Amino acid sequence: MSIYNPLRDKLVANSSASLKMTFADIEMLIGRSLPKSAYEYDAWWANEDPVKTNHSHSLAWTVPGYQAEPNRSQRTVTFRRRG
Repeated sequence: MSIYNPLRDKLVANSSASLKMTFADIEMLIGRSLPKSAYEYDAWWANEDPVKTNHSHSLAWTVPGYQAEPNRSQRTVTFRRRG
């Protein structure tokens, strides 16, 4: 079980084309702080191929069919449904 499953579950349940969340929202959802790299590098938010990656955080949004669009300066991320 991944610590990011609550994020995945929220995206699965989301019926809109996008969902904007603050980093703090995600931290409350997963019950812990995001890693320092989530605050420092856009690469942490990469939309990796869910078949090829082993990064559980990326799987949390790519498996439900979303792409992450981070805005680190505002500490937000918009998840947009692909297709």
